[in-house]
Amino acid sequence: MKKSLVLSAIMLMSAVPSFAGVDIHETTSPQYLYNGGYSSEAIKLIQYNKAYSNGENLRAEEEAKANSKPFISKFLDYLDPSRDDGRFFTRDLELSTPNYEDL
Repeated sequence: MKKSLVLSAIMLMSAVPSFAGVDIHETTSPQYLYNGGYSSEAIKLIQYNKAYSNGENLRAEEEAKANSKPFISKFLDYLDPSRDDGRFFTRDLELSTPNYEDL
């Protein structure tokens, strides 16, 4: 009797599914990515790409700040392409609301 009870308990425990599923919104959250070992820059890129695919302008404040630079700073940015000009991930982007034609 004990043997069959233990055996049936083991069979029942193996048949119970685990509900540890993770959805796409959780796997792209900054905290999840940080715990996964991604760098802060990689996390920032993922958030920008996620906002771009949803048609959101995540960098509107940074774009406005980059456009309001003085002439000298813009000229130095032109001379030295390695300088951070504040336009990262905003070049040639036309943000629009996603619709059925994107599929």
